[in-house]
Amino acid sequence: MEKIQILSIGRDPVLLQKLSEFINGNPKWESTGTVDDETAIEIFHQRKFDIILLIDNIEESSEKKLESLFTFNDPGIIFIKHEDDSTGLLAGEIQEALDKKKNSVNIMDDVFKKDSQSFNL
Repeated sequence: MEKIQILSIGRDPVLLQKLSEFINGNPKWESTGTVDDETAIEIFHQRKFDIILLIDNIEESSEKKLESLFTFNDPGIIFIKHEDDSTGLLAGEIQEALDKKKNSVNIMDDVFKKDSQSFNL
């Protein structure tokens, strides 16, 4: 079973390390962390991530830039903005985001499946 890949971006290296260690302690999750946008972008282009975790104190301009770039390259990427150092809260945020993605319905796929079936004679 492949681990959920999480790219963690935060400005506080101590908080980033704490939350990354917590994430990596879960056998289903794996975190790669960085404190700057340029490194985050470089890492994002090297690997496939399921979640982008923005940790406290990310400037709004950086947040918008990263979200725009990452969603352009992977429209299904999940963004989580974590506002404090609570690991219990973080676990819930990650699980909730994964549950929402798993339960989402792709309407376009359903429409095309229906249309393609109607053409089968």
